[in-house]
Amino acid sequence: MGLVIKKTIAVLVLFLIIPLSVIVVNWQWQPSSINNTSKYFFWLTETASFPWAIITSGLMFLLFCLLLANKTKKTISILLLIFISAMLGGQIIKGLIKQQTAESRPYVLWLAKEYQFSDKQFYSQTRAERKANIEQLLANSTAIPSWLSKHWQHETGYAFPSGHTLFAATWAFFAIALLSFRRHFLIVTAIMIWSSLIETSRLLLGMHSAYDLLLGIMLAWLITLICCFYARKWHIVVR
Repeated sequence: MGLVIKKTIAVLVLFLIIPLSVIVVNWQWQPSSINNTSKYFFWLTETASFPWAIITSGLMFLLFCLLLANKTKKTISILLLIFISAMLGGQIIKGLIKQQTAESRPYVLWLAKEYQFSDKQFYSQTRAERKANIEQLLANSTAIPSWLSKHWQHETGYAFPSGHTLFAATWAFFAIALLSFRRHFLIVTAIMIWSSLIETSRLLLGMHSAYDLLLGIMLAWLITLICCFYARKWHIVVR
């Protein structure tokens, strides 16, 4: 486990730079954050959104199967079980925390201030009512593009922690822990960049605060450490 911690700690620090920097400068999401590049971040964040996240997970699994040195039917089956447990377990934990903390999303706080209603009142509604509310409020908005309004309408749950960040960071930590960084430098780096951009997109689209990202990253790291312990115990990776 000590080796896994050493291999992933640098990545953990890198991922924490973005949310910690946001906290230090006290950056708060506003519609002015939306610009010509925002839609690219939206397309990127969709790779970690349901149902596209299932396709992303399938592609990641196939990639890991191709790159792992120790490939047998048994190890691939166990690897699949580990990945499924990590992804589903992480999302279940995230859901439980969200229900307990009940933190409002940044865009909901902005809507509440802009249209003079309570964010608590917003969350007291059903998901269908929240979606209809957003659609009605932003029907003729010049500040919020229609694609972002639709994205908000599909994600009306609580904010803390970030499930997208948890999902993407978990794959990045797995890449560092299970694959040889020297041998697969380009692929591992690409997964890390993708994860960092997912993290950034959640801030820029008004979906999460820096604190939501922090917990998502830490959960991803802890889940990966647990899974890698069993990956080594079951000899999926040699070292």
